[in-house]
Order: sequence, then structure tokens, then C-alpha cells
Amino acid sequence: MIRILALVLSLLILSPAYAGDKQKSPSISPWLYKKLQKSEQLIAKKAYTQAAQKLTAMLKKTKQKSYEKAIVLRSLSSVYALNNQYKKAATTLAKALALNVLPKKQEQQAILNLGQLYMAVEQYTKAIQILEPWLAKNSSPDVQVSVLVANAYAQLKQYRKALPHIKKAIARTKKPAETWYQLNLALYYELENYRAAAKILQKLITQYPEKKQYWNQLASTYQQIKQYKKAASIKYLAYKKGFLNTEKDILALANLFLYINSPYKAATLLKQAINLKKIKYSSKNWETLAHAWTMAKEFDEAIKALEIASGLSNKGSLYQQLGQIHVEQEQWEKAIQALTKALKKGNLKNTGATYLLLGMSYYEKNNSKQARKYFLKAAQYSKNKKAAQQWLKYISEPETSY
Repeated sequence: MIRILALVLSLLILSPAYAGDKQKSPSISPWLYKKLQKSEQLIAKKAYTQAAQKLTAMLKKTKQKSYEKAIVLRSLSSVYALNNQYKKAATTLAKALALNVLPKKQEQQAILNLGQLYMAVEQYTKAIQILEPWLAKNSSPDVQVSVLVANAYAQLKQYRKALPHIKKAIARTKKPAETWYQLNLALYYELENYRAAAKILQKLITQYPEKKQYWNQLASTYQQIKQYKKAASIKYLAYKKGFLNTEKDILALANLFLYINSPYKAATLLKQAINLKKIKYSSKNWETLAHAWTMAKEFDEAIKALEIASGLSNKGSLYQQLGQIHVEQEQWEKAIQALTKALKKGNLKNTGATYLLLGMSYYEKNNSKQARKYFLKAAQYSKNKKAAQQWLKYISEPETSY
């Protein structure tokens, strides 16, 4: 559920004018004015219970449907709100509005306050019922009201109805609040409109470049819509800014580079991270680095990485990979050393292939005896039997002299 934005209840005790005042508001009697001043003094001392008692007593002495009654009710609502009694505050302010005697400016402020109070007590439907008509009647409505309505609809999980209100608030404001963008973003996520969400995140990054969460969210959103190159670019910028500090994040970025076929970037990232101790000096990480270098066709670097990875591992598979690279590079002696270590450590997924490679390496070293030995061993494995037999036949045939 989208969380409600923080509400700032702006219910203030504003003493209305009395006879002789220059304000255009209806006048009140000097008696009531003095009583209201005394209640304000109690409020200033945070004596809310006493203030509420005095204001309640005043109500009995005011005329029905009078401006004075509306003023006292509004003030009493303020006291309830200040004392965190929001339900009472809402009920009381609704009564003040129902009298329909407040001047337009005061009425509009009271409507806004009542909407806020309904939000505070989670009466979202009531908040919408009072605030949405207000928006419809005003050609230049207060954007804060649009935000409140958007929040109310969001709390009711009516995301499509919430969206236009928050979009209007943002469009009509030179510097929209960060929380407005956050609500807009949350609505797009709820509606699974990830492309629109990405645009909001771009704005958030522009305005709040030091906030890590927006970089991470934008990268994730790009991945959601399968724009992996953009995701990698954002993640890398976040890394450069120091926002990707965990091993998990760095490895995820490296794997993303590999996925978009940028192995050189993945390799340089991993090498730097290992050297700076941002990721563990482990067999697994060196193996990933070796894989990246291999994809980048930087075989010398791949060999160095695999040699370290092999030494740190208790499995022979890495030495087998190292031997494979040496064979491809026609480095026969190094291939023999690596493949022999692979067999010694064991835990190989394809032992027959290792024997086959050893046989080939010995053959290239003109050691037919050892080559035959390993080809015979390779022939004992079903996956490698055919290739091994072909080699055995080849090395058994007499050389043709011309």
C-alpha cells in the first residue's frame, strides 16, 4: 500500500474581526472576542482541555447558524486537532462549515483543513467527497488540495483516479515537492507503467543526485522494461558516485555488463573491485573475472585470473578451464601442468574431456607414449570415447613418406 504523505495540519486560531475592524469578515461582539483571546492564551500554554471547556461553554451562548457559532466551532476544532483528537476535530469543523456562514476565504481554508483531518483519521472517502468538488469549482485550485485527493485515492487503491491529481499538482508547480514525485512514482509502479516511472526517476535523479535509492530504482526499472544497456549505464554511474558499495551490487553490475556483451567493462570493474577489496578475494570472484577476460578475448589476463582462482579452489574444474585456455593458445607445457593439477584435485564434471586434452597436449609435445595413455583413459568415458578412438587411430597410423 502506498503510504500517506505527511500531513501538516494548519488549523490555526485566527481571531476574527469585531465591530470597527478593517477586515471584511463579519463582525463579532466584543464579549466573544475577549473570550476567544482567553482561549488562545490557554492554547499557548498547551492547556488544551481547559481551552476546549471554555469554547464549549461559549457555544451555548452563541446564536444558531450564526457567524459567531462558526468561529467558536472552528476554534474548538483547532484545539481538538492540537490535542491529537482528530475525529472530534473533523466532526466539529464539519459543523462549522455546515452553517454556511464563513466568508469565502475562511471557508476554503476550513475545507482544506477538514480534508486534512479526514485524511488523518483515514476517512479517505469523506476526504475525497469534500475536496474533489472544491477542486471542480475553482479554476485555479490550490495544488495542495490536488495532492490530498491523490493521496486519498491512493489509500483506497484507486490508483488510476489518483494519478491525474498528482500529475496536475506537479505540472502547476515550479518546484514540486519530492514527496509528490514519490507518490507519482508509486502510482506508476502500482499501475505497472514502468516507462513512465523511469521518466519520474530521471527527474528525481536530476534534482536529488546524491540520493542513492533513485539510482537503484531507475536501474531496476530499466531492467524491468528490458533496457539493459541503460540499466548498466545508470548502475555504473551510481558505482562511480560511490553508491554501489556491497559485493552483491558490484557483482550484479559486472554480470549485467556480461549480459549486454560488454565483457571488458565487466573485467575492469571486477579487477578494480578485487584490488580495492570491495569484493572478496575468492576463487569464485577470480573465476568470474577470468570468464570476463575470456569473453573479452584478453587471454593472458584470463589465464592470470584462472591461475589465482584455481589455487584458491578445492575443485579441479578451474584447472581444467585453465588447461583448456592453454590448449587454445597452443601453450602445451602449461596445458599439461594445469590439466594434471585438475586431475589431482578431482571433482571434475567431465574427467574424460580432461584426459582427452592431456592426450592432445602430449601429442603436440611429441610424446606419443603419454598421449596414448591419456587417450585410452578418455576412451573409457562415453562422451569422449569416439574422439579418443579417432586420436588413437591417428597416432597409430604410420607416417606417409614422400
